[in-house]
Amino acid sequence: MAVSDRSIGSRRAGSGAYLLVRASAVMIAGGALAFAALMADLPRWGYGPWQALFHGTAARILVVGWLAAVALHAYLGCDSILKDYVQSAWARLVGLMVIATLLLVLVAYGVVAVWA
Repeated sequence: MAVSDRSIGSRRAGSGAYLLVRASAVMIAGGALAFAALMADLPRWGYGPWQALFHGTAARILVVGWLAAVALHAYLGCDSILKDYVQSAWARLVGLMVIATLLLVLVAYGVVAVWA
C-alpha cells in the first residue's frame, strides 16, 4: 500500500502556525524597536506631541496591528503548550477558549483605548 501525504499526519500540519509565529515575532520586534526609538526622544516630547502622534490614523493602525500580533503570538504559544501538556481534549478546548476570550478582550480594550 502506498503512503500518501494524508496518512503521514502532522508532517506539514504545523508549518502554517510556525510561519504565523515567526511573522508575528517580526512585527512585535519592529514595534518594540519603533517604540524604543520614540522613547529615546522622550525628554523632548511632552503630552502635546504624544497626543498629536496618536491622533493620526497611521499610528493608531500600527498600534492596533501590533496588539493583534502580540495576541496572535500569545495564542499560538499557549496552543502549542496546551497541545503538548494537556491530554484531555475537553480541557484543551476549554483552555484555548478561555485564552482566546482573554486575548480578544485585551485587544478590544486596546482598540478602544487607542481610538477613543
